[in-house]
Amino acid sequence: MWKDGVMGVRSRATAGGAQYALAVSSSVVTLTVPSGAYCASIFVRGSSGVTFTTDGATDPTATKGTTAVANSEISLNSKDEITKARFIRASGDATMDVEYFTDVSS
Repeated sequence: MWKDGVMGVRSRATAGGAQYALAVSSSVVTLTVPSGAYCASIFVRGSSGVTFTTDGATDPTATKGTTAVANSEISLNSKDEITKARFIRASGDATMDVEYFTDVSS
């Protein structure tokens, strides 16, 4: 959040509705976003990464999207990103743990 031209720190709290062990394979996966969530933290587990897009129109493929390697974190920092994100495995099947957060800044 910007105030007087300076980026401020947003305080956040869990929004509930976490998705643990979300399987990502050869079909596109989207997130089930709880109401009130404004961002998400995603941990990619296992030996394979995921490829994702956040424009809401493009399905990720081997040649389209951003790849997150195994054992890395993806930060989606807006309601727009979390509702439009699409995921597919990068090579072998992958698993993601997703936690959602709400803004509690004053």
